Amino acid sequence: MKRLYTAAPLLLLLLLLLLLSMAGSALAEDWTVRADGVGPLRVGMDFDTVNRVLDDHLQRAPLALQGSRACFYVSPAAEPRVGLMFVKDVLQRVDVQETGVASDRGIRVGDPVADVAQRYGDALHTAPSVENPAEKYLTVPSADSRHAIRFETRQGTVATFYAGAWEQVQYVEGCQ
Repeated sequence: MKRLYTAAPLLLLLLLLLLLSMAGSALAEDWTVRADGVGPLRVGMDFDTVNRVLDDHLQRAPLALQGSRACFYVSPAAEPRVGLMFVKDVLQRVDVQETGVASDRGIRVGDPVADVAQRYGDALHTAPSVENPAEKYLTVPSADSRHAIRFETRQGTVATFYAGAWEQVQYVEGCQ
């Protein structure tokens, strides 16, 4: 009987660790990229609202590092693999250039182009890249055409992808 009581705290600790690890992975999954935003963030939120949603941990980029006075990027501490583009202090686009973060249909940087076509089907529009006609822009507009998600390819795989307001998704270089 004594062994059961001495093992109980250890079992409780192991159960707690398991639950915490599951909670951590759920938080990572929350950062799924959709045409209208990422995780808890929606395109159209102002900087202060985004900052409140992220528990006031977001800092504006210094003016010297901004692409222009009207446009800048920041990466949230909660998911540093995501770049948030703000235009006139409003979230307009979400960029992903590293592996790990997935689109709403499970596409990640490094996935084969064939997977994008299979998962997005007829909604996918293909155009040659401006920089290299051998590469492609694979764009999926939202039902109302106000937002989109775009995948850029390199050597048959997804090199980067971004989503947000239709106009900003068309920007190849990010802030214009």
